[in-house]
Amino acid sequence: MHSVLSYSLLLFPLILGFGGWFQEKHFFSNAQKNSAVQITAILLVITAITLSIAYVSEPADFVGPWFALTPVKLLMLLMVIFMTITLIKFSARYLQTEKNVDRYWRWLLLSLASVSIVILSNHLLMFWLGWVAISLCFHRLLLFYPDRPRAVLAAHKKFILARVAEFLLLAAFIILYWSHNTFQITSLVAHYQSLISMGAELVFADKVAAVLIAFTALIKCAQLPVHGWLIQVVEAPTPISALLHAGIINLGGFLLISFAPLISLATGAQWLLLILAGISLFISALVMMTRISVKVRLAWSTCAQMGLMLIECALGLYEIALLHLFTHSLYKAYAFLSSGDALQGYHLAQFSKPKKLGMTSAFITLFIAIISLTIVVLISRDVTPISIWLLVSLSFAMYFTTAIKKLFSKDVLLAVITVSVLLSFYWLGKSLVGYLVPEMPQAMMFSAMDIWIAAVFLSLYFTSVVLSIYPNAAMTKTLSRWFFSGLYLDESMTRLTLILWPVRLRNNAHRHPARHTQ
Repeated sequence: MHSVLSYSLLLFPLILGFGGWFQEKHFFSNAQKNSAVQITAILLVITAITLSIAYVSEPADFVGPWFALTPVKLLMLLMVIFMTITLIKFSARYLQTEKNVDRYWRWLLLSLASVSIVILSNHLLMFWLGWVAISLCFHRLLLFYPDRPRAVLAAHKKFILARVAEFLLLAAFIILYWSHNTFQITSLVAHYQSLISMGAELVFADKVAAVLIAFTALIKCAQLPVHGWLIQVVEAPTPISALLHAGIINLGGFLLISFAPLISLATGAQWLLLILAGISLFISALVMMTRISVKVRLAWSTCAQMGLMLIECALGLYEIALLHLFTHSLYKAYAFLSSGDALQGYHLAQFSKPKKLGMTSAFITLFIAIISLTIVVLISRDVTPISIWLLVSLSFAMYFTTAIKKLFSKDVLLAVITVSVLLSFYWLGKSLVGYLVPEMPQAMMFSAMDIWIAAVFLSLYFTSVVLSIYPNAAMTKTLSRWFFSGLYLDESMTRLTLILWPVRLRNNAHRHPARHTQ
């Protein structure tokens, strides 16, 4: 059975890679190239079904010298295949009038082939090569419209940051190999899990490697101040934005989950993630409130969501981080692919628009959150960080108070039912994913890490409430202006980028005006 799994794992990148190679050959007609894309999708589905049946019939982890298959990897792979099929179906209609559609198919399929290599890899070198290939292939997708200056500038900034992240990741992998004399990721993870069970500490070299991996994840997830390219790539075609937000940018979280035992033992790496991702979450969420364009709001939402996912990893809540990764990928794929439809775009804009709280509603929200949080602390035997429960309590309390218009009406019953259903789905998803992720040490309730993140969530809540209640105050207008500009962080990064590595932008605005979104 292991031989079947081994060959099946190799088939995924090979099928996608062959589909991309086929698009490069000019002696094939456009009809033949389109047929090749559809055949690629069919082969992926057949291979996925075969792999799933083989794994379920013998549910033991497959570990080879180059590739490995675990429940987490299998779910990630199935999600990538689902996204591939969805993007192929959507793009066939969306880009049917584009002259360079074969170039799009080539780099899309090669990007997804690289993603599958990263997911399945059990070798540090293979993992790193796949990581680099993702960035290089996706760079060509970002340049699909080379005559749009903002798109070219965004791709240029991402290209530089990707090289920095790859250098940091390579340095981390070299340190890990030098310290343990193995390229096998499963062997490294098993070693760190044994350290956790024995209560031992990391050596200095491993701590350095953990910090480098944390920096790599922060850059990959576009955390402030290296976020600007993510906001500007909305110039790219919609399916490219969907792929980025749903399947590529969250690989920083997958990197941390893959090396969870190492990160759990490295306090310095955890604090690095908590501080930088916490600040990024706070600013990104407030900036999102000031924006108008649906796509730009979704981009800022991704910055905030990735910050939250990194925080979950740093707190040791890897099962929540993995659940977050899946749900965020599916939602953002749907959101971007639906943003062009007039009716669905309107409903998406209404859904993503922040609900304004009055003074009374704000106090009711806080009161409900405090009561529910107190109940959790008193009756729960779990030592989960209180900050996560605070976020959940505030979120559902805010929804409850904004959903009801009158105290005694059907809105109250509807809000209660909705909150109950959402909580049930959250508990069910967390429980199911919890079986797939090995249990890791968590930040203790009311520890310094927990208090810091709780302070971030409370600060975000109170700031958003003040901006909502007093929109005409002088201070609110000043803050709104600063948040609308993203605190001018990207402008500073852009100037630095152009000083270090200038790029020539085509001045074709009179023929192909770049869209200026807010």
